[in-house]
Amino acid sequence: MHWLVIGFGNDLAGDDGFGIAVAEEIEKRLALDLAENEITIEVIARRILAPELIENITTADGVIFIDASADVTDGKLQRINLQQTDMPQNSADSKLDCGSSSMLMSHHCNPVTLMQLSHTLYDRKPPAWLYAVGAFDFSLSENLSGELAALVPKVADQIIDQIRKHAIFEKA
Repeated sequence: MHWLVIGFGNDLAGDDGFGIAVAEEIEKRLALDLAENEITIEVIARRILAPELIENITTADGVIFIDASADVTDGKLQRINLQQTDMPQNSADSKLDCGSSSMLMSHHCNPVTLMQLSHTLYDRKPPAWLYAVGAFDFSLSENLSGELAALVPKVADQIIDQIRKHAIFEKA
């Protein structure tokens, strides 16, 4: 079983680097007993999501995206099942939609659109979730706020647990 974890955000903008920090934490833990359970986890940390990630998505049995959000209550973690989420045609947040040709040229997407493109282009739509945490501070800084820094290991634990549970369910 092959899982893909993508942490994204700007690691030079304070809490916006949360997704990258969690991805790096998960990568540090990959030497754990996951190999015994025949689970592989590919970890990618990026400042932006780009259409090039679709190739990675099409080879995964499950995908988890991690990001900081200004739309979630500060310090709260929200787990969104992307298989139950559709991008509206005229989304108010269209600046994050890489479905248009201008956005494809800018190399900037959102998780929902990447999953939709994977399904449309390759007929692959593995189970996917977005872990979004409410950020406190997006100011110029290479450090997370204390509140979000404390959440990094907890969210990494939750993601690894989710992957393990999903793998056990798939075996049954």
